[in-house]
Amino acid sequence: MKSGTPSFYYGYLKKSRSGDFDSMKMAISGADTLTKQIFDGFLQKHNLKILNAYGTTETSPAISINTPNENKLGSVGKPIPGVQVKIIHIKTDEELPVNTIGKVLVKGDMVMKGYLGDLEETSLRIHKGWYDTGDMGLIDEDGFLWHKGRLKRFVKVGGEMISLVKVEEVLNKYLPDEVICCVVDVPNPIKGADVVAAITTGEIDTKKILKKMANELPAIALPREFHILENIPMMSSGKVNFREVERLCREIHKEKNRKKKYKGKI
Repeated sequence: MKSGTPSFYYGYLKKSRSGDFDSMKMAISGADTLTKQIFDGFLQKHNLKILNAYGTTETSPAISINTPNENKLGSVGKPIPGVQVKIIHIKTDEELPVNTIGKVLVKGDMVMKGYLGDLEETSLRIHKGWYDTGDMGLIDEDGFLWHKGRLKRFVKVGGEMISLVKVEEVLNKYLPDEVICCVVDVPNPIKGADVVAAITTGEIDTKKILKKMANELPAIALPREFHILENIPMMSSGKVNFREVERLCREIHKEKNRKKKYKGKI
């Protein structure tokens, strides 16, 4: 059995040859949602299904997993035995019905007792045994959990809540396989924020891509700018460091605005 992150599996897919995974019966992906491109690539090249799973350090770490018999591509599977999952409203804490996005809370023997020496953080994250993951998601009618990204990766644009992860998913569909992207927000004094995208190459037709994205997303969710970052910052877990990408994009955005103001004074 092999476990890894989507970024690692992407690298394996590019470097591997037919037969390299013949001895492997099962592969599990975590830390981020596996893309359809990577899933399909492994299935076609190695006849190997990668099963998406979900967990956190605070839950030892498993929460849910897809299995060979129960697998919905795009979901992070069903909760493992002994684990309860519920979705609540981010403002009212009301438990939400199926297929409704909210904050993911989990309960079970695998949940930590608390953060050592940090009673305040413990009280913020654990309520009556329920651990607040800080993630957004939904449970569908079949009991599968769908991870929709960190709460911190939702942004209000013109008063409407936009999922940066969702924008990323749509953008990824129209980018070449070798291009890495990360969608973040930059300040906008009128709308509150603008959506922008960092990509590893400028050799793509962004206008054509935006036109395709417009069929799946509202206008306010479309990236207003594309910033080229040849080496997008990554974390040791294999995930894109979206906080660092956000910082870099905000610096670029700020510098562009400064130049516009300076040019207007000439």
